Amino acid sequence: MTDSRDWHLQRQVTLGVVLALVLQTSGALVWFGRVGERLDQLERDNARQSALAERMAGLEAEVRLARESLVRIERRMEE
Repeated sequence: MTDSRDWHLQRQVTLGVVLALVLQTSGALVWFGRVGERLDQLERDNARQSALAERMAGLEAEVRLARESLVRIERRMEE
C-alpha cells in the first residue's frame, strides 16, 4: 500500500536552525521598527515643510505687492 518513494518531512530540527530563525526574525522586527520610525519622521518633516511652503508663498506675494507699490511711489516722485 505505501510506496517507499513517497516523500516525507523529517521532524528533526537542530538548535542551530531554531537559533538562526529567532535571530533573523528579531533582526527583521528591529529593522521594520526603524523603518517605521523613519517613515514617521519623514511624514512629520513633510507636514512641517508644507506649512512653511504655504507661508513662503504668502510672503512672496506680499513682497511682490510691496515692490509694485514702491515702483508706483518712485514714479510719482519722479513726476
